[in-house]
Amino acid sequence: MKKNNDSPKIAFLPSVMASYVIIMMAGMLLVYDDYYYNILETKYTYYCTCTVVMLVLVGIYLFLTAQPIKALRAQKGKKMFQILSPADLAVIVWGIAIVLATLFSPVRAEAFSGEKGRYTGCFLLLLYIAAYFCITRYYKVKEWHMAVFLGAGLLMCLFGITDFFDMDLLHFKEEIKESQRYMFSSFIGNINTYTSCVAMVMAFSGVMFAASDTVKKTVGYGICTWIAFIALILGESDNAYLSLAGFFGLLPLYLFRTSRGMKRYLALIAGFFTAAKGIAVVQNIMGDRVIPIHGLFQVIAEYSHLTIIVVGLWCLVLISYMADYYRSKVEASQALSPWFVRGWMLIIAFVVAAVIFAFYQVNSAPDSESYGKLREYLLFGDEWGTHRGYIWRIGLENYKEFPLVQKIFGYGPDTFGIITRAHNMPEMVERYNEIFDSAHNEYLQYLITIGPFGLLAYLAIHIAAVVQVARRRINQPIYIAALFAVLCYGFQAVVNINQPIAAPVMWTFLAISLGRGE
Repeated sequence: MKKNNDSPKIAFLPSVMASYVIIMMAGMLLVYDDYYYNILETKYTYYCTCTVVMLVLVGIYLFLTAQPIKALRAQKGKKMFQILSPADLAVIVWGIAIVLATLFSPVRAEAFSGEKGRYTGCFLLLLYIAAYFCITRYYKVKEWHMAVFLGAGLLMCLFGITDFFDMDLLHFKEEIKESQRYMFSSFIGNINTYTSCVAMVMAFSGVMFAASDTVKKTVGYGICTWIAFIALILGESDNAYLSLAGFFGLLPLYLFRTSRGMKRYLALIAGFFTAAKGIAVVQNIMGDRVIPIHGLFQVIAEYSHLTIIVVGLWCLVLISYMADYYRSKVEASQALSPWFVRGWMLIIAFVVAAVIFAFYQVNSAPDSESYGKLREYLLFGDEWGTHRGYIWRIGLENYKEFPLVQKIFGYGPDTFGIITRAHNMPEMVERYNEIFDSAHNEYLQYLITIGPFGLLAYLAIHIAAVVQVARRRINQPIYIAALFAVLCYGFQAVVNINQPIAAPVMWTFLAISLGRGE
């Protein structure tokens, strides 16, 4: 019987990578073992297992097919930048900095494993890099793959929202101390890590909503984004507002190129403030039956003109859609003048300058009562940001005391806790009855643990990613959405911890945004 040669061939490596991306990303949001008691260890083991299995399968295939030899022959005569992108080179430099920091560390074993910190040692960081190169080379992104991730993200968000009503549907909090009951949420654990995961769900679905060209996709992504807005607010972690600032602050640079983009942006803004208003109403009606929300959200919810803002925003959305309809008789996307984007850049510059000025003004006159409730976010000291001011101060003081080798190469990946235990233990316990094993600032953490060159390389990766995606993928929304997930993670990382729960998802989005597969 004659064989049918017209049957489609299944490419092995893209299939392996698709399975890896789906299983790993969705699993990282949902997997748990003994509730919150070993949540970090469980997700760390899950990520490492998925990634090592993927690397073994890829390695065996490449060895059996001699792909590396063929690839080397194909690259003969090409220049470095034709083989490696600027982002690739930055990742390689970052990897070298990590290895050197580990080799020069006074505690090499702990720097390699990260077991004295949050398991983000040399081993895990090198796994991120290995997975990055596999995804960028062999993964072919499909929208349905990301739909699976968003489905897992919705479950995570909805379970987190039930925490607002203190429902504890899966009995995660039965044995948790009452003082710590509201410090954990959903399938993730600490509320700071939870909101960093929710922010990536929000960013990806939000961009896809803004770029969707069918009613079905627009409604689906819009619902997902709105639920993520609610989950972010109810997460009660102020780091979420850094992600929101990055999302709403940078999104017009992408959307304000077309009339549809501007309409969708207005809809996103209106959706967020509607979510905030709705939560405030529920909180007032249900009273003691829900968990009180504090922080920056409280400032927004208590604003006397919030209802007027919500109604005004939806009126603007309606007017913009009606104007576009009567102009074109269809909901078409009309190109806008580049001055819309340039004007938004000026607004960003003005807002940044205003924040810097307010920060300077409050700290130069700490006894003044200016800026009202926002003053506590602007006045910097040891108690700022739930003791983050203290953690950053002792971190920099310890770094200044390092020998020259450690100042150049860092103390070793994820060794911040070892440093503070050695130099600040009595003070930490006396002042706060806590031991701080992380800088609560990813960038400061990298400066201290892998040195200034490692930090610069890490920043270069993200800068190169933005430039590369803007140049090559500006008309491909799924890559822009992946990049915005990375950017939202990067904004909240200024006050958050790098650990193998949200970080693996961010690294996967980074690789997807820079992928070569079509």
